[in-house]
Amino acid sequence: MIVSFALEFRDEQSARKAADALWNKHKVTGEVDLIRTDNGTWRLDVHSEKNIREKTIESLGGKRIKARSTVTRM
Repeated sequence: MIVSFALEFRDEQSARKAADALWNKHKVTGEVDLIRTDNGTWRLDVHSEKNIREKTIESLGGKRIKARSTVTRM
């Protein structure tokens, strides 16, 4: 099972702190991508192989936004 979600942050430092928490504190495995958006915010896309509780996601901060698919259609 893959758990996908995305968070948007105002600054890079907050986004990196959330990504570090996922890897180091919550031991998430899978894909975690950090992307600077065109409007200057930072997007954290997560596709976790581990189930993550909603409370844990909320504790990371940021604004919850729609996750991008890991599957590309041709």
